[in-house]
Amino acid sequence: MRRVTRFVAAAAMCAVGMVAAAKLPPPSPEEVATAAAKKEQAAAQLEKEKQLLENAQNRVADQYKRAKGISTVGTKTAGRTESTNMPKTTKELPGDAGPKGGTKQSAEAHSAPAK
Repeated sequence: MRRVTRFVAAAAMCAVGMVAAAKLPPPSPEEVATAAAKKEQAAAQLEKEKQLLENAQNRVADQYKRAKGISTVGTKTAGRTESTNMPKTTKELPGDAGPKGGTKQSAEAHSAPAK
């Protein structure tokens, strides 16, 4: 009886391993076009958020200078904000900020229990 159980368990593990090793088919042209459109939309959203951030930073700097009595004549604005300096939430499209599955576990899964 034990041999049969072990054989069944080994066969099940082999079947699961074969399914896990199977490759997915290449994406269809529609899927590629959809992904490209989504990427373009995300880039446009990032540019819009960068512009809004720059405007807000300039507005705050101008208010600070007016409050302190600093002359704004001859000063230039800060310039373009780099994409790497933008928060993660600005890179996500509206309505696309839900949980996304991944392979990396959270730190909470490995932390010690609370005392």
